[in-house]
Amino acid sequence: TTTQEMAKVLLVLAGLGAAEALAMTGRPASSRAGTVRIADIGDTGVSFQNVAREWRCKYSPGPSGGPGDSESLKACQALLAEYLPKIKALPAAKVTRQVCGGCMDFKVSITQPLDEHGAWAGAEYNPLESEFMAKLKAIEGTSMHETQEITFEAL
Repeated sequence: TTTQEMAKVLLVLAGLGAAEALAMTGRPASSRAGTVRIADIGDTGVSFQNVAREWRCKYSPGPSGGPGDSESLKACQALLAEYLPKIKALPAAKVTRQVCGGCMDFKVSITQPLDEHGAWAGAEYNPLESEFMAKLKAIEGTSMHETQEITFEAL
């Protein structure tokens, strides 16, 4: 599978239509680390070499009305701690966690270069994603459990 084909698959999985996905082009580029793959989204000027898979939910506030005493946030963090070694074992994976105390978001992003991420996407992100999301959904006080595919670039 070429990088261009993987990028098309990723965009289709992300909810873009076939026409948008067909506008993708892939190209190699040199860096100090060697050759990296870069994909372009048509002629938009948006290029990327990393893709993230995001797992997210809303947690409920604690008795104080905020996140500091939220049992559901505590349980989300414990679940992430349980899965973190497995997530970090994915090829070239970088993991970030985002928590918002205002809108009660709990998000985990797993970012990988195109080639490595394409292999994981080809396996439909399993078994890790299905296991993690099932346990996240079982946490009392969580809602709006979602996943998303996004490009992820440091600019």
